[in-house]
Amino acid sequence: MKQFLLLIAAIAMVFSRIFAQTATPPSGSGTSANPYLIASLENLYWVTQNASSWSKYFKQTANIDASNSSGWASGSGFSPIGNAGTAFTGTYDGNHYTISNLYINRPSTNYVGMFGNSTTATIKNLGLVNVNITGNLQVGGLIGSLGGSATITNCYTTGSVAGDSLVGGLVGLISNSTGSITNCYSTATVTGSGQFIGGFVGKMDNISSTTVNSCYSTGNVSGTTLGASNMQFVGGFVGLHDNNNSILNCYSRGNVSASGKIAGGFAGYNADTLVTCYSTGTVSASSNAGGFCGWNSYTASACFWDTQTSGTSTAVGLGSATGITGKTTAEMKTASTFTSAGWDFTTVWEMVGTNYPRLRNNPDAALPVELVSFSAKGTNTSVELKWSTATEVNNYGFEIEKRMMKDEGGSAKLEESIGWETIGFVEGAGNSNTAREYSYTDSKLNAGKYSYRLKQIDRDGKFEYSQEVEVNIAAPLVFELKQNYPNPFNPTTTIEFTIPSDGLTTLKIYNVIGQEVATLVNEELKAGTYHQVIFNARGLASGVYFARLYSTNQTQLKKLLLMK
Repeated sequence: MKQFLLLIAAIAMVFSRIFAQTATPPSGSGTSANPYLIASLENLYWVTQNASSWSKYFKQTANIDASNSSGWASGSGFSPIGNAGTAFTGTYDGNHYTISNLYINRPSTNYVGMFGNSTTATIKNLGLVNVNITGNLQVGGLIGSLGGSATITNCYTTGSVAGDSLVGGLVGLISNSTGSITNCYSTATVTGSGQFIGGFVGKMDNISSTTVNSCYSTGNVSGTTLGASNMQFVGGFVGLHDNNNSILNCYSRGNVSASGKIAGGFAGYNADTLVTCYSTGTVSASSNAGGFCGWNSYTASACFWDTQTSGTSTAVGLGSATGITGKTTAEMKTASTFTSAGWDFTTVWEMVGTNYPRLRNNPDAALPVELVSFSAKGTNTSVELKWSTATEVNNYGFEIEKRMMKDEGGSAKLEESIGWETIGFVEGAGNSNTAREYSYTDSKLNAGKYSYRLKQIDRDGKFEYSQEVEVNIAAPLVFELKQNYPNPFNPTTTIEFTIPSDGLTTLKIYNVIGQEVATLVNEELKAGTYHQVIFNARGLASGVYFARLYSTNQTQLKKLLLMK
């Protein structure tokens, strides 16, 4: 028993060290000229514990893995920066770095997010990757509650965000705000059991005058638990958008569902300016579900929704549909649909291949790399693959896959026993708005028919396959002994050859005085095959040797140089 208790104590000590909450003061003084430099999770924890710093300047200097936050505060996790008593009013520059795996589990707490409560603040250039955040009211992936003249720019969230009411993928509540949110997005899954649930913002209330511009959300949004007769206000982008606020050049592509009533592909409820926005997700609610708005009491301008993917031909569940137009998927992926309505495809929007519009300055990484060509050309015993892209977003690269086909009854059928084989990798350009050319050569092939495809992989691990291309490699019609490689060699080298017809074939090695020192091949071989053998000269002395290929009354020699 004593040993068992000691083991338990040791395990507890290990876990306490793993999840230790260590507050390490960051370097810097917190001024605009000398900001606090956030380089580690320990620095970030210090910020959470020092409310006196919440009006200061911060700059992140490295990617931070916040996985250990799941063990903090007896499982409650990260403590939000800013709360009901003290808001974050400073400047946080993520410097284009990320914080990953941030964990908050505070289901009874209001003002929950990395920044729980933020007013007159500046937050920019920050990515929160794979967050797991749960709160009560005013819950967001980045900010729980936003007020004052705050400015949020170039920020994003991925992962999951959950709460009761006022829940959003990026911000839970915007209130008493005269600020702006620009070039931000959320792909987080958002779940709320109460009211005002949005993929990007839960609620923008009527005592604000905030502008949201060039932003998008793609995560699924769910309003759960609330009774079917209750107004839930669930939207793919915003749950409720009230007076004195503006949303411009934004879109949502996540699916929306509500246990209560009033849900929309873009907005649950809209009572203010919506200009050049669109939505594509499916929408369902107990009642008053709209392809674009659950309830609209304001005139929208040049807005669209996909009638096919949304599952409804109704623009709004209640209210006015003026300025909101439903289009088929094909029409939504046609630039003229939007340019005819006055959308700016010069500086704001762009259409990449056969896809929905995306923002030029805030490109949607989920829209695939546009592969505009992919071809294969067979030459002797090799296949040269060539492909090109028009644009790339988040492109890690291309895996090249191959499988052999066989001819059965006059028609080519896939060789089931072979399957797809990964034969190579070509690095992608990452992000590119210009055309890119790629190539790969698959060599040393036997005669036959081959099928190739590309597996395009994003930096976040997502992938997509190209169409397949096929090519025939004819049986070699030449008698050829290729030069060995490497040459000089020590002690092994590779020798390759082809023969034009079936027959007894020999490949032998001779020294400079004509003595046979090795027989590598001595058998009946079939034509149409690419032959390759390894010569091991371990027991031979350094010097010049000759490889002699003989088949069907033909002979070729190659000189080999062994250097030990």
